[in-house]
Amino acid sequence: MKLHRIGVAILIVILSVTLAGALAELPSVEQRTSTSQLTRRVIDGGLQDTGALNLVSAVLFDYRAFDTLGEATVIFAAVAGVVMLFYQAPLHPSSIGLSMLAKRSLDSIGPFVFLAGMYVVLYGHISPGGGFQGGVILATLTILISIVYGLETERRLLDPTFKTTLESSAALLFMVIAFGGILTGEYFLSNLSAGFPRGEAGSLLSAGSLAPLNAAIGLKVGAGLALIFYSMVKREPE
Repeated sequence: MKLHRIGVAILIVILSVTLAGALAELPSVEQRTSTSQLTRRVIDGGLQDTGALNLVSAVLFDYRAFDTLGEATVIFAAVAGVVMLFYQAPLHPSSIGLSMLAKRSLDSIGPFVFLAGMYVVLYGHISPGGGFQGGVILATLTILISIVYGLETERRLLDPTFKTTLESSAALLFMVIAFGGILTGEYFLSNLSAGFPRGEAGSLLSAGSLAPLNAAIGLKVGAGLALIFYSMVKREPE
């Protein structure tokens, strides 16, 4: 009981310090005004600046695309670390998986999950969604296959080497698009100003580099998360 009270007291102190720090970091009136002006600038000029109807994607892949590159680098580092950590772990596959009902259910919904993931990725610049969200959906499908059919079946369908190649190729594609701006005399990760076609707003082939960047991130996130799951569920045979 005494240890329980000590733990509760420590938790209260941690929460109090965290709350105090959060309150101290609240923006001032001037900062809130500046943020409001920036928000209005994106809302009013986002379509003209980027050609994207989805302003979230416009922010992620145009206004602050360099920050998104940093996030993609974090994912790449996480995948590389997990793969190296579990590289020597032997595969202990489940040859049975779940019941026949679960397998038939996945057979029915699997194609729709795949289409949903691809749609969210490819249409992320003109509708809610994007590469990160779609990539998670695609990775979820591989995880479902591993659970329902067994890890060995998922490994045969999507070889880990293929996932690694796909994840690395997607990262390379992002960098190639990013350097396109420099090659045209503009800035790193420039979009419309670098000559990428604006297209007709609302169409699939629009918003310049946003669509291919979304696709690159979608493939990278999907393959990366699938690799992390595959590597971590490998274990020593019992």
